[in-house]
Amino acid sequence: IDPSWSELRNFAWFLNVQLKNCESSVFCNPCFVQDTLQGFKNFVVTFMILMARDFATPSLNISDESPGRQFFDMEGVTEEDLVPFRVRKKWESEPHPYIFFNHDGISMTFLGFHLQANANGGIDAINPLNGDVIKRNVMSAQLYQGLVLQRVPFNINFDELRRDEKIAKLCMVLGIEWPIDPDETYELTTDNVLKILAIEMRFRCGIPVVIMGETGCGKTRLIKFLCELRRCGASTENMTLVKVHGGTTTDAIYSKVREAEQLALKNKQLCQFDTILFFDEANTTAAVSSIKEVLCDRTVEGQPLTPNSGLQIIAACNPYRKHTGKMIERLESAGLGYHVKAEDTQEKLGSIPLRQLVYRVHALPP
Repeated sequence: IDPSWSELRNFAWFLNVQLKNCESSVFCNPCFVQDTLQGFKNFVVTFMILMARDFATPSLNISDESPGRQFFDMEGVTEEDLVPFRVRKKWESEPHPYIFFNHDGISMTFLGFHLQANANGGIDAINPLNGDVIKRNVMSAQLYQGLVLQRVPFNINFDELRRDEKIAKLCMVLGIEWPIDPDETYELTTDNVLKILAIEMRFRCGIPVVIMGETGCGKTRLIKFLCELRRCGASTENMTLVKVHGGTTTDAIYSKVREAEQLALKNKQLCQFDTILFFDEANTTAAVSSIKEVLCDRTVEGQPLTPNSGLQIIAACNPYRKHTGKMIERLESAGLGYHVKAEDTQEKLGSIPLRQLVYRVHALPP
């Protein structure tokens, strides 16, 4: 699939931010490392490009690539009708090899990959979960030995670290000097930490953050943990949660944005940390285009949000999934709200009536 303009823009913006950090890092300066770490900068830039592709590629086929309203044929509808609205790539099925420049802009944190020698004398980057090769010959054996001698922490099993070590690594990237554990019951797995850091990197690069997952899978709790970690025990709130539903209006959305913007300006001035506005179940309202305007265009009714206010915006969406034929039959026979025949209803996602979906959701705007 050819990339869209927004994908190219996100790729360029992310790579630009990462390359700036690369240029400012002494470890990527050939004059500083000389022969000790020859080729290290090439290794870092290679991973920057891999990360930029991962961050720039949306998981969802957006609605302007999907079919419009069509005549509804009860016999012809299959799961394939939901393909345009489905996740293009799932987080769990893709490797996420990340090199994060820490908040100091110099040091680095390596997550999501291990290094392994290959038969040709080079070093491959592999997926630590299944051993699949992510990228062949990412560095020479000589460079790898030099990094090992410099005690660069490669091939560390993050899940086996103590909890305080996990939080320390996370806070190094986030730039939190005095970390505290805001919720000891929240499990800091490699997957959860990668998701938190992926959100952080999107914030830094101005890439919209949209999370998709089943109800109860932990989307809200992950965002709350990130906010509380950043708050460091300060007596102020840095998260505004908007529980979106079918009756949420455009005016209500804009009002919440203005409230969150004022809170963000206060937190930025007094506490020096960002504030997150979290739209939960964003695609359950017909006013989802207003959320898109705020999230992607950074405007409210065409007026730009206050620059550098510290306001970060996240939207969580319910997945597009159709009931099984047996469940649809049971719902139809129940009669509650089903006095209008499926082929006559006007509320459809593509060609599928909304009432035949597990979640009553609307198509995301382009």
